Amino acid sequence: MKSVDIVTSAFNEEECLPELFRRIDEVFKSESEYDYRIIVADNASSDNTWKIITEAAKSNSKITANRMSRTFSFDAALRSGIDNCTGDVAVVMTSDLQDPPEVIPQLLRKYEAGFEQVLVKITSRETVPFVRRILSKIFYKLAHRMTDGLLPESVSDFRLLSRSAYRGMSEMRENHSFVRGLGAWVGFKTTTVEIERPPRFAGESKFMGFSLLTAITLAFRSLLAYSATPLMWISFLGIFLSVFFFLTVIVLSIVWFTVGVPFAGFGSIVGLIGLGFSLIMLSLGIIAQYIGLIYEEVKRRPLYVVAESINSLQ
Repeated sequence: MKSVDIVTSAFNEEECLPELFRRIDEVFKSESEYDYRIIVADNASSDNTWKIITEAAKSNSKITANRMSRTFSFDAALRSGIDNCTGDVAVVMTSDLQDPPEVIPQLLRKYEAGFEQVLVKITSRETVPFVRRILSKIFYKLAHRMTDGLLPESVSDFRLLSRSAYRGMSEMRENHSFVRGLGAWVGFKTTTVEIERPPRFAGESKFMGFSLLTAITLAFRSLLAYSATPLMWISFLGIFLSVFFFLTVIVLSIVWFTVGVPFAGFGSIVGLIGLGFSLIMLSLGIIAQYIGLIYEEVKRRPLYVVAESINSLQ
């Protein structure tokens, strides 16, 4: 019998967890060739999430959990679960039931066909506000291009990983853990399963709780953490502007010597200075983000800190 580790993160999900546990158990009643274990990372919830996990684990030894010492990033919480996987495969999913457990058999069939990563591609996000849907599409388009196609478009964290794949991810200890990026980087034979994302079972979306600026910042840092392409863009921009202004000076010098200065041109000069200054600030901002990521890495802090465990997870 093969084993499946279900990895999920919970932050104030007291309303969703009992239903999640029930539906996962129902799924595996029809998967007689697989045994399962649920690995929950409670990301320092302020409600009864940890109490519910504790009570469920007393009656079901298949439920194991870590409680984080504070609220870490969603990806760091998932990493704590992935680091504790021991099964033949791991299934990474959210705990709000927007990643339906009923899709797991489809992932297992793909695994049985020889794939070591099975990604879930979201074809519809109708529950997400229009502006965020547009920004999400832009993010995936940029990520796909900036990583030379390494990061597929519209894939979620919901995925199946073979033992080789999740162990490969666990070996990468960079501070800015972006699970989708890590999964793309380790490679292995990969396919996708398409689903329409259902609404939350209960409660409020934690992602929707982020301000738009925070969401954009997190997406931007995730892109920079897995691609040096913006630095190349800055270099090409510098070369282009240098050549452009060099040729402009030559042309204007010829005009000035042959025709004379037709007008003072203060507006043009101020405009060019403003454009050049804004481009310099943009370039410095991108470089500063990379320096910030380097600063976080060189401190070599742990990705997460566990305060308490259930059923000998640690």
